Amino acid sequence: MDRPEDAPPPGEESAALTELRRTLDAAIDAAGAALALLRAEFRLARSSALALVWLGFALVFLGVGAWLATSAAIAAGIYQLTGNLFVGIGSVALANGAGIAWVLLAMRRCWRDLSLPRTRRMLDQARKEVQA
Repeated sequence: MDRPEDAPPPGEESAALTELRRTLDAAIDAAGAALALLRAEFRLARSSALALVWLGFALVFLGVGAWLATSAAIAAGIYQLTGNLFVGIGSVALANGAGIAWVLLAMRRCWRDLSLPRTRRMLDQARKEVQA
């Protein structure tokens, strides 16, 4: 049991109380940083979800365009064996194909953002630190 003469004078804190207060402040700061990261990830996910909607529309239009251009290229190739018309329509089909590839790559990045990778990584690191 503490003796009255060992107690700190009124108005002064003990070292343990000061350390407890610092630890509590650090825990609150860490929780605030985690919440800020989660909010940022949700904003990124929402933005990526909207981008996915628009990129989905672009994929549909580019896919239909590529299909029509490929069909026209095959028809023109069969109709004319010279290649002039075929090269023209084929280049349109290739350009549409390149557009589809670009849209798919952009959609892949957006899908990755929707999985909240930074928050998962932070939580995994925190869990490993607690277990250690």
